Amino acid sequence: MVQKQFRHASGLGHAIINSRAQKQRQQRQEGMSEKSEQQPSWMKLQSVTQERDLDEFLSTAELAGTDFTATKLNIKILHQDQQNQFLLTEEEELASRQRQQSNRQRLTVPRRPAWDESTTRRELEQDEKASFLDWRRGLAELEEGQGLILTPFERNIEVWRQLWRVVERSCVVVQICDARNPLFYRSRDLEVYVHELAQIQGQDKRNLLLINKADMLSVRQRRLWARYLKSENISFAFFSAALAGFEDQFANLNMDDDVSKELDSEADDGVTAEDMHVLSVGELEELFLRTAPPAASEDGSIYIGLVGYPNVGKSSTINALLGAKKVSVSATPGKTKHFQTIHLSDKVILCDCPGLVFPNFASTQADLVCNGVLPIDQLREYTGPAALVCHRIPKENIEKIYGIKIQVRPEIDGGTGVPTADEFLGAYAIARGFIRSSRGGRPDESKASRVVLKDYVKGKLLYCHPPPGMDPVEFNRDTYAL
Repeated sequence: MVQKQFRHASGLGHAIINSRAQKQRQQRQEGMSEKSEQQPSWMKLQSVTQERDLDEFLSTAELAGTDFTATKLNIKILHQDQQNQFLLTEEEELASRQRQQSNRQRLTVPRRPAWDESTTRRELEQDEKASFLDWRRGLAELEEGQGLILTPFERNIEVWRQLWRVVERSCVVVQICDARNPLFYRSRDLEVYVHELAQIQGQDKRNLLLINKADMLSVRQRRLWARYLKSENISFAFFSAALAGFEDQFANLNMDDDVSKELDSEADDGVTAEDMHVLSVGELEELFLRTAPPAASEDGSIYIGLVGYPNVGKSSTINALLGAKKVSVSATPGKTKHFQTIHLSDKVILCDCPGLVFPNFASTQADLVCNGVLPIDQLREYTGPAALVCHRIPKENIEKIYGIKIQVRPEIDGGTGVPTADEFLGAYAIARGFIRSSRGGRPDESKASRVVLKDYVKGKLLYCHPPPGMDPVEFNRDTYAL
């Protein structure tokens, strides 16, 4: 009798629990749309560049306004061999670049749908979501159909809306890029979009590529980049936000003797001293005024849109122009979250767009880490980026910079002379006392990798990508010699 009553009470308890759980599920489902509308703006503008397969499926379904039950995921198992599994061989790298080049015109940025005064806010938002969804489907087809790898790119439509507003409002759109790899940070299709929007609005809009951190380039390297950019009819200028306020440092970068030697070394270059010149803060503002179209604005103000990847120095450039810290600066990608206007002078108004990761082709995840696109502190896999650093910077230079000795496998035993990630990080960790007490006193290579990769992103370990068609070792010969 006692057992029967206990069994009855247990069944009643489960029924109550199930009933409450069902009611909570219904409340959550009913409040999903209301909750999304009530989100604060800072949450809506959180940058999203990487999603798990399930997260991407759910966000795509939400954009499309559809319901679903389940989906199957295609799982691919990668073969691992003796080489670092997160890097490509030379043959694979070459084949990947050829496929990328043949499909580069399909690498676009999302367009804002056409609208006018009669378009309601709800209609515009629905059109924007539909257009954004089509754009994401096109990029997905590029990956699945062509077997290409895309970089993590901005998947939050709210961030792209900030870009649309900046481009619509500005008469000059400035793409700020890192001098160590200018083409990686340049979006060609954004320049096309600027021209398209100018025709729609019946206005004149200009593009400018501002190569920041130019102090990391030698005079010779600036000449080679200037020659390439001029041959491609790209409007460009060199700048260094890090040297703002140090006019003597700008003078050292633009020494007449060094520039003259470079010009004399290749007289048929078509490059002038002005092309190689690193602008000071005052000269940069003058360039904005010269670049702006004559009829820039009805009220006489010139709106300059500033666009760039996280960590290229966009906020530092604005701070340099203002002469005071008006924009927060951080080494963590994605610091600026909102479109904002900043009055530089009575004539020039800066339109600062949030740091934006454009869709681009990638060979490996390691390349994105070394380019400062992905935050280093959130890394789980560090051997690929560390191995890439070892491939780019000679072993002797790494040893001199850190004052360490890296023991590599002898060539007789199959070594190549290039340190592996484990050999480099192990030597650095031991030298700095990074030891894991929980693992029998083994070197903490994970901690060492974060220090080393941050040094690479900051430029302590300096490597500069050359213009297309040039040998990287030859391009960096002056850096290696130093």
